[in-house]
Amino acid sequence: MDKKFLWGSATAAYQCEGAWKEGGKGMSNWDTFCHSEKNNVNPVTGDVANDHYHRYEEDIRMLAEGNQNAYRFSIAWTRIIPNGVGKVSREGIDFYNRVIDTCRKYNVEPLVTLYHYDLPQPMFEQGGWENRATVDAYEEYVKVCFKEFGDKVNYWATINEPNYETLCCYGFGNYPPNVKNLERRWKAMYHLMLASARAIKAYRNMGFKGMIGLVSDSYPIEILKDNEGYREAKRLADIFFNTSVNDTCIKGYYPDEYVSHLAKLGYDLSYMLEEDKEVFQEGTVDYLGVNAYCRFLVKPCSGGETKMEANNTGDSSKNEEMEIKDWCALDDDPNTEKTPWGTEIYPKSVYDMLMEFKELYPDTPIIVTENGLGEYDKVENGEIHDQYRIDFLQGYVDWIKKAIDNGCDCRGYFVWSTMDVYSWINGYKKRYGLVYIDFDDNCKRIPKDSYHWYKKFINEKGGSYNGKN
Repeated sequence: MDKKFLWGSATAAYQCEGAWKEGGKGMSNWDTFCHSEKNNVNPVTGDVANDHYHRYEEDIRMLAEGNQNAYRFSIAWTRIIPNGVGKVSREGIDFYNRVIDTCRKYNVEPLVTLYHYDLPQPMFEQGGWENRATVDAYEEYVKVCFKEFGDKVNYWATINEPNYETLCCYGFGNYPPNVKNLERRWKAMYHLMLASARAIKAYRNMGFKGMIGLVSDSYPIEILKDNEGYREAKRLADIFFNTSVNDTCIKGYYPDEYVSHLAKLGYDLSYMLEEDKEVFQEGTVDYLGVNAYCRFLVKPCSGGETKMEANNTGDSSKNEEMEIKDWCALDDDPNTEKTPWGTEIYPKSVYDMLMEFKELYPDTPIIVTENGLGEYDKVENGEIHDQYRIDFLQGYVDWIKKAIDNGCDCRGYFVWSTMDVYSWINGYKKRYGLVYIDFDDNCKRIPKDSYHWYKKFINEKGGSYNGKN
């Protein structure tokens, strides 16, 4: 496999494809949720999104013309096996073959995510990831993907953000099934991690030699005060947000301190079966994908009940609230810049995280699978002058270079996102793309200033990021 550094950008199926009832596709949990009364914060859908389903060639060509050599996208399970189990859809397989072949035509390396939040509705109705049967169904689905695309894809990601997805589903309660129950959250996350391990084991058993990993939302955990209470909050936050996923997929077992803490809280852990231990051992990742957006500042809990409220409105007067009983609470540094959605802008966080990975997981390569800035973008005379996004991305890639120079084995970087997408329940006003989508004018594509900056940056500086590989 070519050892070039991957410079690319990323999307996810539900967020960009549209064509929700075309090509033999089945219904997903997100199709159902977006058409329900529960979708009441920004009541829009991904029915059309940016119409990538019909315009993938244009998008991949623009990506390649921007000097990007890699494209991370996800496969919709509902396009491959519309009901989650059973009949395989040839139409869906043909579609993704066309996408992959188009990548190859433009010398773009595909990094394919097998699951990015969109679960077939029949599986969701049977308990989703709380049900071990979903793990079995997922394994059969990924085997179809490996069989059909394995010879053409060198980089796979099993699951996108098992931590963040379940935090939204069962913590904030803003993703389907829209409940607030952390005990159920841990069960769902366990099954996601088991599904990943089984997928990796299946991939290797089928004889493929590519790189297969998992995508983790990871955060350097920091505290503003140095005392015993704050240090304990930091330790627990690191388990909650990081090692519960990263240790498991890299070392092949759940951290003892994580399992013992769940047991201490009185949770039923009977779903953690003895025979799973061998699967986790055999299903460790070839690389860790990290979605790098921010750090987490934490402090001790106040002693009250769990309270979690997300800022999905982009109202900068509202901060995200997170107090997780028996774990930690989010803290805030009033001196740092925030986005309208309350996310701290702190590029050094990626350096701190990569250097921590170098110490914790020295033999595991890292790919930064997402990094980007969600903002309100304006069109001025047919152009989008997003200097704020350029500053953000420049800060991150500079710190990544410093981490590589200091010995971190980082193999790639993907901007989130290739073009503006449906930003889950944030809707369409929160834009991350390098390319602007005019949703009111037939999804017209307009490259932003950040697209041109990235093109120039890759041309001038991209070759100096090769590090160990």
